[in-house]
Amino acid sequence: MQPRPKTDLVYCLRILKAIGKVNLYALGYDDPFVFFKANDQKDFNACLLQLLHIREQVSRISEDTKSCYTHIPWQTIKALRNVVAPDYVGIDKLVVFATITEHIPVFKSAMERVIQTELKRGNFNQTEYDMSKQSNFYRHIDFTTID
Repeated sequence: MQPRPKTDLVYCLRILKAIGKVNLYALGYDDPFVFFKANDQKDFNACLLQLLHIREQVSRISEDTKSCYTHIPWQTIKALRNVVAPDYVGIDKLVVFATITEHIPVFKSAMERVIQTELKRGNFNQTEYDMSKQSNFYRHIDFTTID
């Protein structure tokens, strides 16, 4: 089997890093309206930025990799930008909160499995992965859930 493009591992790790930040910023909130208003909307806005970052990284993952994981709603994730960016003022706080609390945990698990599987198949570079675990850049990733 042909190895996946070298950058796919990087994009997957960047997604997990962004998810880690979303989880950090949304920690402790169980009400979408409290979350929206908290800290003068800093936590909410920070999560929106990370959701957009996730979308951008998803759009960079190769079609070869995406085609192996058809259970992941790649197109839906890419479409998130269309919800957040064009009408930021009118953004649906309930949709954002549901995305963070319901969909992000499922997507996180799926991305961890992608990395696990592709490492085992030899399609992702193990040395690059091991080096990433030591990098401060990826400090928001819980690598124990992947290993």
